[in-house]
Amino acid sequence: MDQNAFVMLLVGVAVACSLFALGVVLYPRLRSQKQNYPFEAQIEAALLPLIFNGLCSAYRLSEKGVDELHGRIKGIDKKNIAKTVYRMLPDKIGEFELEVVKRVVTQERFETLVQNTFDSFDRFFVQHQSHFDELFEKWKAESKPA
Repeated sequence: MDQNAFVMLLVGVAVACSLFALGVVLYPRLRSQKQNYPFEAQIEAALLPLIFNGLCSAYRLSEKGVDELHGRIKGIDKKNIAKTVYRMLPDKIGEFELEVVKRVVTQERFETLVQNTFDSFDRFFVQHQSHFDELFEKWKAESKPA
């Protein structure tokens, strides 16, 4: 093999590796973004109450863990509980049939929506935490045994 052929081979390998690395970096980003299907925004908006129910169910189970086991369910476990809501979706969500919803909103996109909804709640809570702390302290003082 002469020197020019060897250099061309190395350039080809370098380009292929670069394209593969670019694909590895971009694929998850592209996969989680909106796909611009018709009614995608309406379908995602119709899913929000169900996502909220999933998040609240995870917190309710965490409270049960404190009551019964004196320990909290950890964040990743709460997230997994909330994700199960995708498998529990009803046959019709708003005006959309389940098969249409699942074609537009994949499990991965649903998980992103769950995380985005939780992050929105968390920002609200942190922003108003002093108010909630005051309410908790008031409740704690009123709840002390006589």
